[in-house]
Amino acid sequence: MKYIILTIGLGIGGIFTTLKKWGFQWENNFEQSIIQDKQEVILGFWEVPERLLVARKFKNGYFLIQRDPAGTYMVPRGKNLLKDSRTVIQNKSFDQSLILSQNSDLGGLFPPDNFPKEEMPSLGYQLNEEGEWVKASVQKVAQTVQQGLFNYPLPKGNNSTDWSSFPDLKVPQGITHVGGYGFPLYKDERLQNGKINLLSKGFTNLVNLNALPRATWEGKNSYYFNQLYYLLIIAARDMVKEGKNGGKYGKVKAIADLPNDQTNIPYDGLTVEGARELGKHVFKVTCCGNSIDDARYNIPQNEAVIMLDEESMTQKNWLGGGHYDFLGYINEGMIAEAGPGLRIFWYAQPVQQWFNAQVARGANNLSDREVEAAFNVRNLLMTSPGWKNSTWYVDASGAYSKVPFLSKTDIYQKSNGKFVTDASGKRKYRNDDFQIKVYNRTFSVLGTPHDNIKYALQNTKTGEQLFGRQYVDLAKDGSATIKREYSRRGFDWHQNGLARPYPKYWEPETKMWVEGIYRRADGIMLDLLMLGYLEKGKWDISKANSRFKLYGEHRPQTEPWTFGGNSVDVREVGESQIFYDTFMLLLSGGQAISSWDDGFYRKELPAKGQKLYDKDDYWGRYHSKLAAVQAVLKPLEGSRSTDWTYVHFYYPFVGQKNSEVISSGIYYNGKLQVFFLNPTLENGEKQVLTLKAGTKTYTITLDGHELEYKILDVPKGLTPQDFKLSYTTIYGRNVKVNGRVSNKISEHYE
Repeated sequence: MKYIILTIGLGIGGIFTTLKKWGFQWENNFEQSIIQDKQEVILGFWEVPERLLVARKFKNGYFLIQRDPAGTYMVPRGKNLLKDSRTVIQNKSFDQSLILSQNSDLGGLFPPDNFPKEEMPSLGYQLNEEGEWVKASVQKVAQTVQQGLFNYPLPKGNNSTDWSSFPDLKVPQGITHVGGYGFPLYKDERLQNGKINLLSKGFTNLVNLNALPRATWEGKNSYYFNQLYYLLIIAARDMVKEGKNGGKYGKVKAIADLPNDQTNIPYDGLTVEGARELGKHVFKVTCCGNSIDDARYNIPQNEAVIMLDEESMTQKNWLGGGHYDFLGYINEGMIAEAGPGLRIFWYAQPVQQWFNAQVARGANNLSDREVEAAFNVRNLLMTSPGWKNSTWYVDASGAYSKVPFLSKTDIYQKSNGKFVTDASGKRKYRNDDFQIKVYNRTFSVLGTPHDNIKYALQNTKTGEQLFGRQYVDLAKDGSATIKREYSRRGFDWHQNGLARPYPKYWEPETKMWVEGIYRRADGIMLDLLMLGYLEKGKWDISKANSRFKLYGEHRPQTEPWTFGGNSVDVREVGESQIFYDTFMLLLSGGQAISSWDDGFYRKELPAKGQKLYDKDDYWGRYHSKLAAVQAVLKPLEGSRSTDWTYVHFYYPFVGQKNSEVISSGIYYNGKLQVFFLNPTLENGEKQVLTLKAGTKTYTITLDGHELEYKILDVPKGLTPQDFKLSYTTIYGRNVKVNGRVSNKISEHYE
């Protein structure tokens, strides 16, 4: 699949952001030089000084032009732009009545109909595909990145995006794609059919839409996130105002009287009916949005996405059951009030807790019998009537990435060109520090934890934290003990698995990366099987669920300072990780994908080229995310997720234990869209796979631990069992599996 590559220039969007990368630097020297040349008079600028507005003289007279200080680009503007509130006129002596430009759409941002474009080539300018006149001597195309079959544009510099370079995508029915918290949305996003063009490129929902004009988006495109405990308090106050306290509701006022930051919610005083009603009011207090030009909060959001984060409430037993049962009735009430179109994303509340309980043991320590024991109704958490009587999405287990994708990088130790192995014959991971480049930025990959992680101290009484080796005494083997003066003050090792003061707990990030890749697959497959049984009453994930759905909350940067990572720095995960996360979710059966990043809600948005979240940032990761989503969904336009058949060639935990290939695909209308990844392969190491689809056979060769994506013509009328994948692992084990994954390991392996 190829994407059309367009030039990035002076459109309505991020007008000058890319020029800095090419070496242009400028200041607004208006007072020093009012006259650019004999044919031009500088009038002032639009919004920022770098967007100069000039009166350019053509054969018939002056026309209004917007350009950069270097004269690299020129964009004709309508005369009505001079009256825009963001226009600053510094040249008061020029007679504006001499400007012949007609008024144009969008307040003058579109080229006027009477602009003499036929004269531009003689001035040395060429018209690009975005309607901008670019100096022929410096015309450039967008930087591209190649990922297997995919070519797609990347931003040229910081604080900029260009969605117009992507083809349009009509997202298949049943799929949701969210640009969530921290997403790069700017106030000058381009419009397409009257709406911001991101909604035509593959995004269904976006954060911060309320900072844009009402006409450029719809309520169903909204995305809202908040802590559940806060919303429960606000909703309880709303109930009390309506006299809904006591009696059949229970002690609602006890919740309403809490401060906004209280996480110990006394929901054990509610009845089941009170919990349902509280859920209704959670939606009522979040039901409607506003916009930058309409503050009335009258935009309905009953078909929007709301993400509820619940990872801090004090859990209680109550008349309706346990904590999860309470959450189910909240969900039921929200859907009852909003209608079935509301998409509720539950974050940090998995459909099962077996994964988190077992993952720390490591796949190598799990027997096949223990893995199969996970698929038990007793391990399901979302089973109360509240859950079963409504619809919802749950975040896939597997955690955020701790390490960037180690593309084109050696991951094993070698001696004289041969792999170094341990006593059991397993390859040893390299444990040195080294550097990789992601989006042309350099990041470190660590062989041991950063000192501030190794030696992280915490005073549980005061909350004070200390980090670093200056607070510890070190033994010869690297083990640490807290210095006496700090232990006497009440300091101990930081909890939650952060501190790692003993070398036996140190692991290189090469190993962490491999395990993280498998962990993502294990979590998704386990959750899909659980949800499949919950909705269908059988361990079948070959067809999409229609009520209880899996979604992925993806962070396109690494999560620092946590167990399972060595770094204290936020690092780009890279396009390969973004593609893998997207493929693993969507091609396995997940029906919604959302992003999470460092950021905050904004009532007003800056223009492209300016800092969005108080820092310079490169948004290439979101171009990669859109490219990955389009790669999966573009061939499926016009269909529904319930039309597809899912084929899975990976069994959770068992596959990781045996160093197997991770692979899933969508089978639809005689095509198989399928990806393959073996994170255990060394850089450049080849692995040959044989894929059979009915009577047809295909050979796929993996090249190192890189992602491989195929769209294959296959016979129609096949079942998942009719697909077979066979290969040999790096340790010589022959593997043959079919495309069905159930609660029985033997039904998958042949």
